[in-house]
Amino acid sequence: MPSHTFRLLNFFLIPALIAGLSACAFPGRSRDTGTATPQTPRHVDVYFATNRAADTDGDNFFGAERGSMSFGITRVGIPPGHLMGRKEAPSLLKFEWTPDEHKHIKVHDVRTLTQDDFFQRLTQVVAESPGGKIMIFVHGYNVEFPQASRDVAQFANDLKFSGPVVLFSWPSQGSLTGYTVDETNAEWAQADFVRLLTGLLEAVAARNVYVVGHSMGNRIIGRGMTSLASDRLPGDLIVFREIVMIAPDIDADVFRLDIAPRMTRTGIHTTVYASSNDRALMASKAFHGYARAGDAGERLVVVDGVETVDASDVSAGLFGHSYFAEDRRIMEDIFALLQTGQRADNRFGLEAVNTGAGRYWTFRK
Repeated sequence: MPSHTFRLLNFFLIPALIAGLSACAFPGRSRDTGTATPQTPRHVDVYFATNRAADTDGDNFFGAERGSMSFGITRVGIPPGHLMGRKEAPSLLKFEWTPDEHKHIKVHDVRTLTQDDFFQRLTQVVAESPGGKIMIFVHGYNVEFPQASRDVAQFANDLKFSGPVVLFSWPSQGSLTGYTVDETNAEWAQADFVRLLTGLLEAVAARNVYVVGHSMGNRIIGRGMTSLASDRLPGDLIVFREIVMIAPDIDADVFRLDIAPRMTRTGIHTTVYASSNDRALMASKAFHGYARAGDAGERLVVVDGVETVDASDVSAGLFGHSYFAEDRRIMEDIFALLQTGQRADNRFGLEAVNTGAGRYWTFRK
């Protein structure tokens, strides 16, 4: 049996993969458009840019096939009584078949906009937000458009981010068996991601831009940001305050030797969150044969100019892949990073570990 076929079989036989990779989304203001009370949902507007083709036959709004760029706003409801890190969704065990806005995170409306209108609206919202902030989020593997919208809305809500959030949604298959197709589509999507960043730089007067990726979405960010930097003057990138790479499903050696050095040369602060309990990345390692940049333990990536946080001691969840949106301490650390700009040495919940390869940080016990 060819080695690649053997790895592919391993990939789908490993229990960690079967469920651990089942939710690689993670997690604007995204904009809080309603006043929440104990009885009413809070509505969050998530701006989106997607190169998924429209889903004309289903309920996903945008599907798993490649398409031209579309822009718009998704309104998502956060239920009253929502707790940080909880992804409230219908449960078959409770005989819940459809989302209830009073119990579940629910997509209420998806409205498309022209590209010009999209950037005009973002410009207005950014101007009204404290500090002129904007966050761009790129989801990971096995994520459909509605799930990505719900997760981003929840993440922004829990983080209390004070500016609009833009979801870049690429054509993930939304299927466990779609991993190799997702890899191909993530590579294909990089050019459109760069075009989105270019449009934001040229059309939206944001003063503080944060780029956040989860899992395979970090491949788009890593290559996309370095491509953008190669075509812009250094002064153009000053608005990018932070790149946050959570559980990056990137070859660790490629990241260490190629992507990270290119990113650090841009002068943009970069933070990587990794965990040795991430079963999804264990499965990815088994499939590819090499460690991932989001692994911790002996293979933890430590690179000059990149602040790596080992979240192994606090990573939450049964499969340990969406820990960033499920553990309060990690959420509080990301909050401090994005809201105050504090570096790892100055964030209260972290302590430094010095090694021969350099310094990384863990959460205080």
